[in-house]
Amino acid sequence: MGFLKNYGFSLLLLAGVIAGGICGAIWGEGTAVVRPIGELFLNVVFVLIVPLIVFSISSATCKLCRSGIAWKLLGTTLGTFIVMSAVAGIVGFILFMIWYPFTSADPEAFLANIQAQEGSSSFSIKGAIASSLLYLIAASMLAGFVVALMKDKGDRIAAFLESATAWIVKIVSTVMYAAPVGIGCYFAWTVGSLGGTILGEYAGAVYIYLIAALVVFVLINSAWVIISGGPGLLVRFWRGIVSPSLTAIATASSAVCIPLNLEAAKGMGVRPLVADSVIPLGTNIHKDGSVIGGIVKVVFLLTVFGGAAPSWDALLMVVGVGILVGTVMGAVPTGGMTGELLICSVFGYPPEIAAVLMVISTLIDIPATLLNSTGNVVASVLVNKLSPEK
Repeated sequence: MGFLKNYGFSLLLLAGVIAGGICGAIWGEGTAVVRPIGELFLNVVFVLIVPLIVFSISSATCKLCRSGIAWKLLGTTLGTFIVMSAVAGIVGFILFMIWYPFTSADPEAFLANIQAQEGSSSFSIKGAIASSLLYLIAASMLAGFVVALMKDKGDRIAAFLESATAWIVKIVSTVMYAAPVGIGCYFAWTVGSLGGTILGEYAGAVYIYLIAALVVFVLINSAWVIISGGPGLLVRFWRGIVSPSLTAIATASSAVCIPLNLEAAKGMGVRPLVADSVIPLGTNIHKDGSVIGGIVKVVFLLTVFGGAAPSWDALLMVVGVGILVGTVMGAVPTGGMTGELLICSVFGYPPEIAAVLMVISTLIDIPATLLNSTGNVVASVLVNKLSPEK
């Protein structure tokens, strides 16, 4: 029962993707008949993304500014999050340069079919949302910051933003019950349009992600811990991280792991003030697993739909987008589709391709949660070292 509660929806979504892939491989262009079902689902999600971003990011920014965390500690924490995410992202990018899993499918017919709708009002609305996504995020952060500056006068607005976030999240969560059918139908048409070769591209994406996740989980995390406290702390880290890691795998939820992560961090000598500040905050905005996932999606997008692998010159751009995607996915509840839409926006691809990228999120969910969760314990150890008690 516990397994189905934690993984029931993910299994249904995966089943929808697999069924769509099989149907696309068998019936090819004939799967266009189910495309309207997938598009109906995507259109509803795209419309909901705007209030979801506005309310959730404004509320999160306001809470962060009002959190009561000392500004120096907050600055050290955010800096640690960015550096750790950048290193994880660079590891993922380097692995792509060393072992490249994609062969570049021919997407011309697929893209032409999507772009043929440019005259429709539906496409125009989605295109407007995608093109203005970065500005919407920036404006929402500014709005939340201003509410925090208002202090007592902003209490009602802050309460409204929190309630509105809960409301829109509930709507999105309800709509997402249709995701196994909606995504499955759209994926069936995707495979039918691109051919069965796209399935091999997904396998390559998952394979390279698993390698990157293993390197970051074992080697990079160990390096951060040694920097923080030497070999002795490393032994205590690997003893204490077992239970939180197994919980992350079993539940696919970083939030559920917060109590265990707090206990593990304090058992490693992290001061309560640091642990109680870093780990809950990191659960929302620090997600190394999602950063690597974002890089996988960017490389997948540029190769499969762009026809060429990114070069070393694109390192900063790709890793930067990966960090942004990881932060957005954390700050926005049910933010997976928002992250994919953001990638499409940055690189100028039709927003419908977000559904194609969302399949990758489904396939890497468990290892991504493991990295997201345990990375916050590592971050607390680092911040504890960088913010010595006075």
